[in-house]
Amino acid sequence: MGIGEYNLKVATRPADTKPDVLRRQGQVPGVVYGKNNAPVAVLADTADAGKILHQAGSSSLINLNIEGEGERTVLIKDHQFDPRTGALTHLDFYQVRLDEKIKAEVPLVFEGEAPAIETFDGVLLTSKDKLEVECLPKDLPHEFTLDLSVLQKIDDSILVKNVKAPVGVEILDEPEEVIVVVTPQRAEEVEVAPISEEEAVAGVEATAEKVDGEETPGESGSESKKDE
Repeated sequence: MGIGEYNLKVATRPADTKPDVLRRQGQVPGVVYGKNNAPVAVLADTADAGKILHQAGSSSLINLNIEGEGERTVLIKDHQFDPRTGALTHLDFYQVRLDEKIKAEVPLVFEGEAPAIETFDGVLLTSKDKLEVECLPKDLPHEFTLDLSVLQKIDDSILVKNVKAPVGVEILDEPEEVIVVVTPQRAEEVEVAPISEEEAVAGVEATAEKVDGEETPGESGSESKKDE
């Protein structure tokens, strides 16, 4: 048994097999590759593969049992869905070496509530939902959990450097990057009351009266010349 937390059985996939045919039969095609390893085309039960993808994500080791070839320790490196149906259509598995460090993205999970939201009517803004790490496969964390209760007032934030990584795990993101911050509510736009038809007419008449009462430029001077 491998060191992975999850297990998935797959079979090798003949090169002439059409992916669409496999999908109609309830199977999803995939490929297994890795450093110094030739790619291997595989197929898995769609339901089993979907369950593993949901549980393991891209940050948990999987014991991939390839029929007739034995077991490999892998990570899900990529996956594809049908944009119309949402069905899983392809999986990429990356075979790891247990004695070599790997880079992987670890999701962030937020727990609790930020007091500043209720106390100061703040808004919680999240700018990151995962962190990139480097470590040996056996040390790879499944997720990082962040406690939002430390956000007590407006402008309180959690930075990358505030995340405590396990021993042997290096976080590669910039330490000063903001993960989540509480900001003030945006000021509501002042609503301008609509002008009634009567008010609009009165305004026009007042403007007209003012224009009628004004002298035309040069008019006063012309009259003075006539009087001379």
